[in-house]
Amino acid sequence: MIWKAVDALLFVGITAMLLSLAAQMVSRQMGASLPWTEELTRFLFMDTTFLGMAAGFRAAVHPRVNFAVAWGPAWLKHVSMHLYAICGTVFFSVLLYKTVELMLQQYAAGESSPALGLKMFLVTLPLVISAALAIVAHITTVYFSPYMRRRILEGEMIA
Repeated sequence: MIWKAVDALLFVGITAMLLSLAAQMVSRQMGASLPWTEELTRFLFMDTTFLGMAAGFRAAVHPRVNFAVAWGPAWLKHVSMHLYAICGTVFFSVLLYKTVELMLQQYAAGESSPALGLKMFLVTLPLVISAALAIVAHITTVYFSPYMRRRILEGEMIA
């Protein structure tokens, strides 16, 4: 259910980004640029990129160094599976920690975006959620989904 919500948020975010870009292009053609469209597009791009990254790890569609595993001995495949989970979990744990730290700093300082007046901690919140979801995705694809684990071991990309 969480991943369906992520997919819906990605759809809404990308649609809003396209509409914001269209509004900016139309307004420029009319001789007056809308300043908030650039900022909104940038925030939506950043947030959808991170949410998309988490969704990609859920489906194990991110590129990996598969040739070394494919040509190596059988034990290397099984070790690489755990390394994939450990490295991803460690990396996204650091990202989670740093984004929470940044979000708390922005909240304490009361930072707002210049054009939209959005509280900046709200802009950073999707990054925090995305890092947490990426950790969950790494662990579930390796340890709780035999189908995904087989796909990762075989080095296949899922369409």
